[in-house]
Amino acid sequence: MRKIFTLILLALAAVACSTADKRTSDQLPPIFPDYAGVTIPVNIAPLNFDVTTPAKRVEATISNGTEQIEVKGREGVRISPRKWRALLAEAERLTVTVAVTAEGVCTQYAPFEIEVSRDSIDYGLCYRRIDPGYEYYARMGLYYYDLTENEEHILIENTLLGSSCVNCHSFAKTNPSKMMFHIRGNGGGTLMHLEGENKLLNTKTDATRVSCVYPSWHPEGRYIAYSINDIKQTFHNVPSKLLDVYDYWSDVVIYDTKTGQLNTYPILSDTVRMETFPSFSADGRTLYFCSAEPNTVSLPEVQYELCSVAFDPETGEVGNEITTVWDGEGTSLLFPRASYDGRYLMVTRSAYGTFPIWHKDADLWLIDLATGERRALDELNSDNTESYHSWSSSSRWVVFSSRRIDGLHTRPFIAHVDDEGRFSKPFLLPQNEPTKWYEGLMQSYNIPEFISAPIDISPRDILNAEEGAVELNARK
Repeated sequence: MRKIFTLILLALAAVACSTADKRTSDQLPPIFPDYAGVTIPVNIAPLNFDVTTPAKRVEATISNGTEQIEVKGREGVRISPRKWRALLAEAERLTVTVAVTAEGVCTQYAPFEIEVSRDSIDYGLCYRRIDPGYEYYARMGLYYYDLTENEEHILIENTLLGSSCVNCHSFAKTNPSKMMFHIRGNGGGTLMHLEGENKLLNTKTDATRVSCVYPSWHPEGRYIAYSINDIKQTFHNVPSKLLDVYDYWSDVVIYDTKTGQLNTYPILSDTVRMETFPSFSADGRTLYFCSAEPNTVSLPEVQYELCSVAFDPETGEVGNEITTVWDGEGTSLLFPRASYDGRYLMVTRSAYGTFPIWHKDADLWLIDLATGERRALDELNSDNTESYHSWSSSSRWVVFSSRRIDGLHTRPFIAHVDDEGRFSKPFLLPQNEPTKWYEGLMQSYNIPEFISAPIDISPRDILNAEEGAVELNARK
């Protein structure tokens, strides 16, 4: 039956070639982004695409098995959102056939399929866009993207903040009513947005010496675990490796949003080890973090283990014993992120260090928290850098950062995970004009995080909160 269905689609597509010499190809169409064989959520916006070869005319037929839409364009395909939503409403999969006319010849390519998951995806993503350099970050901003409409919205751009750095945005289980981000620069601090109230916090105390850095919200939203880091840079003299970012020292603290207290713990702030990248478990009773012995002489010898400590959300106290979850086996483990259903923990694994975005070898790994089994996510990894990652609220989708397109600019890719923990082929964040957008954007996407609704805070709210930072007290 599938074969007959495919033949019908080929016949339909062939009609578009009636005014030019026709030929068929058994190759998949040369399109960008690559959507062949991906799995998409039923509520995603249209997957517009362009052809990567010279073309005067592009025609596509997209069918769900009972209904189809036909799209024509000059260099690519732009799909009507209304027709796309109607097509996806009852679809299990889509079959896409593409014909490209160039120099009087119409080439009809082999059809490809797109699986349609009934697992809806969250409203959108929040991310920072920043130049992929190091000497001066110039213009940057925090933005959020509506995945159902392919629309980007501005949260804040640093041109409104005296060119300060904005970073480390984070949410309580994708909830935009409980969010925070840092503003680094004159008059900066940590912008806390809790249930409609905005505060700017000064998280630098006598006990911590520096401001809070990498965050992780407790799933119930009361606590935020932070690392506090003394961050340095070092530069290399080989073209294949520009620089490394590393910690001179680092500890982990926990902020209580209810009491306004910043809690420090001797077990997480000793001088023998560096602790960083805290991350709460799905039930909120375990705090994962990365730990390494300091070595500022030979950075390749700095390798982070994945550790954990018990956490009591009733008292805000941590346990008295640290457990090594995985020693990394001669590598460095970074960015632990637990799925919200409690089944998995995803980490970035690199040869060494704490800043994998500059390491081409950086890959994603998955740990099954029930069995302890670990595996490389070969279905997601590429020959270039994979780094930061986060889970959707349903734990059925992940978004991660990758430099697979050009080796320089970090782009967000999305993938589905099924009941058995298998991930689908990832797809690039859709855009209305994909080639124009990605080739024209000389910035990297940084820290992609799922959000379950639009962010109800305006740039004016942020500027008003900047009028005076609230000083925190640290409890040892």
